[in-house]
Amino acid sequence: MMNSHELVTRAINFTGPDRVPLLFRCDPDRSDIVCVGFSTPTGWTAADQDTDEWGRVWANIIGTGMGQVVKHPLEHASDLGGYPFPDPHAPGRFDAVKGGVRLFDGKYITGNMGLSGFNLMMSLRGFENIMMDVALSTAFLTEIMDSVWDFEAGLIEEYAACGVDGVWFFDDWGTENSLFIRPAAWREIFKPRYREQFAMAHDRGMHVFFHSCGYVWDIIPDLIELGVDVLNLEQPNIFEAEGISGIDRMASSFGGKVCFCTNPDGQRVLAHASPSEVEDEVKHVIAAFSGFGGGLIALADCGNDHNILPPANIASMESAFTRFGRGL
Repeated sequence: MMNSHELVTRAINFTGPDRVPLLFRCDPDRSDIVCVGFSTPTGWTAADQDTDEWGRVWANIIGTGMGQVVKHPLEHASDLGGYPFPDPHAPGRFDAVKGGVRLFDGKYITGNMGLSGFNLMMSLRGFENIMMDVALSTAFLTEIMDSVWDFEAGLIEEYAACGVDGVWFFDDWGTENSLFIRPAAWREIFKPRYREQFAMAHDRGMHVFFHSCGYVWDIIPDLIELGVDVLNLEQPNIFEAEGISGIDRMASSFGGKVCFCTNPDGQRVLAHASPSEVEDEVKHVIAAFSGFGGGLIALADCGNDHNILPPANIASMESAFTRFGRGL
């Protein structure tokens, strides 16, 4: 019987896993994939409970257990001069990662990059400011991109040294119906950066996992071209077009070209359907990707960490992926 590491590797490589691998973000013992993350370095102390190592000030979103940045350390372009970007190689930053790799032997281990790329830039600069930087192609944009990508290059090096199997980027790019910026601008400004980053991970023997919320359909071919191995899309129904469901459109257009880590749509199914309808949609997801010899990882507890979805629907999804993952 295949262990978790082999199941996930076979799913990514389309070489016939015994069953659909399961990702439980909130329960690593049940999960085939365990995500470990870097931490603050030894000796770092926060100025206050709401301020992180980057100098971002966070506020909790009531009832969700999540937060949002309410003070951006690079809000003004002049703030960049002398701004102390964190050191990815600082002592102690990867101690927990090394422990996780040892603890979860036999699992497929991914390194969490945290808010990455454009999302990290946005959290430092603020949404309106970073959008203006992109629109005007300011010199400041290049400077902050250089610093963010340098930091992430250091993380990739450290994760590789720890022996993880893949690195997970979290970079939301979509609104409900389009990218934040024109696809042509994305390709001109950001695509070359991702190309270098993903090649760096691949050169060190790691798979690339890429999460992005929203309508990112226009750049899925680009992400595949750049070498994304696993594409995590949690709102598949947003891609529905001309009577074809988002899941079926994903499978027919990109099945066999990239491994999808997905689930019944978090907004349109998990939030509003009945538990039996959730089970039916799990079967739909499995069936849609069943003909590729892999290419599907089930995000079996999608939204469980957000505290905003009906618990009965999450339980139904977890049960259905577990029961039907070997075939319908």
